Amino acid sequence: MHLSIAIPEVQVVDAPTLLKLIRMGPVCDAEADEKGAEYVAYFEDFPMSVGIVARMIEEAWDLRDVHSTLKGRLVVSRINFYTALRCYQESLSARGAKAYCLEQAEKVCADRGCPERPCLSHCRFICSRCVGLSRDQGSPPMASQLREVARRAEADWCPNLHITEVDV
Repeated sequence: MHLSIAIPEVQVVDAPTLLKLIRMGPVCDAEADEKGAEYVAYFEDFPMSVGIVARMIEEAWDLRDVHSTLKGRLVVSRINFYTALRCYQESLSARGAKAYCLEQAEKVCADRGCPERPCLSHCRFICSRCVGLSRDQGSPPMASQLREVARRAEADWCPNLHITEVDV
């Protein structure tokens, strides 16, 4: 999966650790357009490079005009993407990804007092939002709605995310 992170050169100049991280990416480049020069790190193997991507986002946290593109679409919410990224990273050290995700989703359900019906997802980023899904006749299939919620939560890229194609 392709991820790119672009940071204006002006901001990278005063952040030597960030520049070092950019250069640690599998591919990095300096590019320029009418908006100015920027450094771009490319990760064709994302999410295999989750550690360096997380560190790069942390180093660039307070910087403006940082742009990330995932599978050709702009990452709209850097905080949501980072939160999902850290969740995935934590799942890698758990005994099992599926059990980890289920545990995280159950915590959200317990905190929010979810209705007495089975959860449609075992992802904490979807679970916290699934109450608003439409079950009305003529609504898009539940799986499509869940994928859209995952996209808005910037978690649709996660290898642990499994949404069945069958309408629930």
